[in-house]
Parts: sequence; structure tokens; C-alpha cells
Amino acid sequence: LERTAKKTGWKPPKIEQYEEQSKPRRNATKKSQGNKARKPNPRELTSPSGHKVLVGRNRRDNEAICFALSKPTDIWMHARGCPGAHVLLCSRRGSPKVTDDDLQFAADLAAFYSDARTERRAEITTAEPKHITKPRGAPPGAVTLRQEGKTLLGKPDDVSEELKDARELSGANWSELGYRKGGKRANNKKKTAAVEKETAKKRREEARENNKRRKRKEETDWF
Repeated sequence: LERTAKKTGWKPPKIEQYEEQSKPRRNATKKSQGNKARKPNPRELTSPSGHKVLVGRNRRDNEAICFALSKPTDIWMHARGCPGAHVLLCSRRGSPKVTDDDLQFAADLAAFYSDARTERRAEITTAEPKHITKPRGAPPGAVTLRQEGKTLLGKPDDVSEELKDARELSGANWSELGYRKGGKRANNKKKTAAVEKETAKKRREEARENNKRRKRKEETDWF
């Protein structure tokens, strides 16, 4: 090829071309970044005795709390009979002994981050992580218990004002009667619901008018 290069115009490939081909693709980096973004990110709080308390933000966090982040010595909690976040009171080797105040702290969080947040008291189920199982085909965060621990009473109103303010800003503030109030997202949802209601009403009225016109036309055509 080099001998006939003058006639054919062939040129040997440059080394830079191979270097460009060996570079990783952008899609691969995006996939790796996407995997990093999917990592669980539960809330981390500290109990009165200094124990870490994890609270799930979504189903992915709840799944990780049950099966990836928990240790045999930890205590798992969840509000009984209603949807809510999974809470994990971490009790590791070398840490202080878990006190009643620590259990109450975690129970209050489990009640606050659940649909029982409007109640004065809510029953909280506890269990050891080894007794948590996942049913076959269940969605992320859905678990069953082989054996339950003692039941605690969580008090949603006893959580810190900082957590209440953060939840209010996110649009999840609730009144004493159980009605959602305040919060930017809550107001936006109310407006959206009102618009949808008005639109549905107009559609029903238009459908009625169309039916009346159709009937009138049929009567005139018949006679």
C-alpha cells in the first residue's frame, strides 16, 4: 500500500484516531452517573443518646433501609395500618445502650412521616431486621414481618419544629381536623384540582347540549 500510495492516494492512519476510538462513550458516563443518582438517600437524624435514625424518603429508601442499610442489632419501625416511611434506629457495636427516649424519638418520626400524622397518637410496629421479608413480586418498599416486636405509641406533634417547618414548605402541612393547608405545593395542587373540576363540569354541560341537539334533529328528521 505504501508503494502504491502515490497512485492511489492512500494515507496511513494516525495514532490520534485510535486514541479517539479508545475514549469512553458519553452514554457510558451518563449511565454511571444515573446509577449514582439512584443510590438511596434517607433522612438522617440523631436520637437523644446519639444513635443514628434513618427515615425513608421514598420506596427506594424504604427498600434500602430494610435490606441494605440495616444491621441485626438495629430496630425497624413503621406506622401500623397506614402508609408511611420506614424508620431504622441504628444500634451498633460500641454505641450507647438504646433508651426509652431513643425509642420514643424514632416512634414519633415514624408517626410523623406517615398518614397518621394528623392523629395525636399512632401505633408503631417494631421488628428486628432479620424478621423482615419481601413477598415475591411485591413493589419496592413493600415488606412483611415474620415476627413483630413490641408496639410503641408515636406522637407526631412531638417532633422538632424544624421538621414541621420543612414539611410545611414541601406542601405537607396538616390541620388539626386532618385537612391539608399551607405550603406552596399544596396551594398549587388545590388550584390544579379546582381547574380540573371546572373543566369536567364544562365537558358535562357540553355533552348534555350535544345530546339535546341530537334528539331535536332526530325528531325533525323522523317527521
